[in-house]
Amino acid sequence: MLIAVFSFAFPFSITASAQQPQASVSSWSELQKAIDNASSGDTIALSADVTAGEKDTSLIIPNGKMLTLDLNGHTVDRGLKEHKGNEGTAFFVRSGAMLTVTDTSKNATGKITGGYSTHGGGINNTGAVILEGGCITGNTAKDSGGGIANYGDLVIKGGSVTENTSLTQGGGILNDVKGYMTIDEKLIYGNKAPDDNEIYSLGSVKAIGGETVDITAVKSTVDLVTILPAMALVIVLFFAVFLDNYLERDQKRIMYAISILVFTLILQNYLDTWVYVSGKSILFRTVVSIYGYAVRPAILALFLHIIKPGGNYKPVWAAVCINAGIYLTALFSPLAFSFSSFGHFKSGPLNPSCLVVSVLLFLYCLYLTFSVFRPKEKKETWLPVLALVLISASVIMDYTVEYSELSVGFLTIAITISCMMYYIWLHLQFVRAHERELQAEHRIRIMMTQIQPHFLFNTLTAIRALCVKDPDAAVHTIGLFSTYLRQNLQSLDKAGLIPLSKELEHTRVYTEIEMIRFPNISVQYDIRDNECSVPALTVQPLVENAIRHGVRSKEKGIVKISAYREDNSHLIVIEDNGIGFDVHKTDDTDDLHIGISNVRERIEKMCGGTVEIDSRPGEGTKVLMRIPVSEE
Repeated sequence: MLIAVFSFAFPFSITASAQQPQASVSSWSELQKAIDNASSGDTIALSADVTAGEKDTSLIIPNGKMLTLDLNGHTVDRGLKEHKGNEGTAFFVRSGAMLTVTDTSKNATGKITGGYSTHGGGINNTGAVILEGGCITGNTAKDSGGGIANYGDLVIKGGSVTENTSLTQGGGILNDVKGYMTIDEKLIYGNKAPDDNEIYSLGSVKAIGGETVDITAVKSTVDLVTILPAMALVIVLFFAVFLDNYLERDQKRIMYAISILVFTLILQNYLDTWVYVSGKSILFRTVVSIYGYAVRPAILALFLHIIKPGGNYKPVWAAVCINAGIYLTALFSPLAFSFSSFGHFKSGPLNPSCLVVSVLLFLYCLYLTFSVFRPKEKKETWLPVLALVLISASVIMDYTVEYSELSVGFLTIAITISCMMYYIWLHLQFVRAHERELQAEHRIRIMMTQIQPHFLFNTLTAIRALCVKDPDAAVHTIGLFSTYLRQNLQSLDKAGLIPLSKELEHTRVYTEIEMIRFPNISVQYDIRDNECSVPALTVQPLVENAIRHGVRSKEKGIVKISAYREDNSHLIVIEDNGIGFDVHKTDDTDDLHIGISNVRERIEKMCGGTVEIDSRPGEGTKVLMRIPVSEE
């Protein structure tokens, strides 16, 4: 397959090249001169070992030339084994050029050695290379591909690639995402790298006599698996914000901006890889990368406006702008980052700026979230903590996972997921706040329903009458009435549960007033268990219903209040001998049943209990509240 590619790209005869030898060379400078003067199809044969001097540079095969190098049993030594601060590959084959390496000597001892470069110490290929003979050995790469770095087409069908060293991965060969390689695997051996791999391949590989392993196709599949769900998640986030009734208009606008920025960050990651693979200009890729570094802290800064609107975030945005300014220097300086002529990323001394600013902003987001919302649900606190762990893990994975050439980095995926998690967290806090507001309003409505105007007027009228007939009783009733009003107002501050004894105390005050007004009724208490807690204004309204709608018209009305424990439940019973009613024929809009509905709703939600009603017309009514012991 690759030979066919070569034939198309280089319309020359590989066989013919051996029939047009040039003069033999015996020095580094003569070898470069011979390369420059050679015509496509020529063969350059070594007549002696050649070693590069300190001022010599890599041997360059220029664009448009197809040459054969016959090592003829000799050595091409780049001379950088001691790594004295200088670096460079032995051969650099430019795009559009082709180099065939052979060794026609009897012993076949020719070799290319002594190279020390970021990638491919022996040969750095962006065109086409065929290894038919000779040995690529004793070369070193600071990054990957100790012997050969391939960004174009590479065929290894003779010779060997052995005893090269990579300081990261792929001791023998780096096959870049743009590379196509056909090899005899037996010829690649004994190379050293921390990952213990002879070859680090991101492109397509075919073993001679075997099947092609297209890593590019695998990568495209992985890209789809990562990009599509990430984009779908952002789209879902956008519409979730659109439908969220708990966010204010300004908060929605900020969430829209966050969603759009995260979406563009995903596209930026993909575009960065596409620009590299397609060979677009380094400047364009630099601009794309600058956007990615600048937008990450901006997303976190926008979240601060969601958590605490109206805060003073000028220092935060100053940090975001400074971070963006640092990466803008990549347009004219390598301080933040740069790209090699092969498109490889090079980190600068200021490159950690984005990571540092982002971590600080994320920690500030967590601090502000907990200080503003002070969550009571401990389980919910794991959402922002998990988001922090996810982002931290993604940073480590981006730097350590072997297959790191994903179009969308782990950090971008983590930011996307964390945005959704953080939104869910914030949504829960807004819901909690809204529920607290509703509960406060609900308590006010309940209090207002308990302070019935007719009860106030009738009580005041009774006190006025007592002032004439029994002043001492009038004074006592005024004290009771004052206590009753005070306890009703205090119930506004009771968002949670109160001891049953407190609720019964309020009930006693109310019933004593009613028994003064209506001597024909009596209220009896049988309290054998008051160790439970109930919502404020639950027992008293039911007793009031029993008096007002049940026994007040009876000649001798009786209301009995009982509290006792049965199995794993606290039971509170209010029963009367009043007129009763048909529980199957009720009007949910009258005061009686509105009051019962309010009590039932609060008992169920706040205690996990139940309210049961048993009533028969002419016989009376019995209300049973059952509160589980475990739910106290």
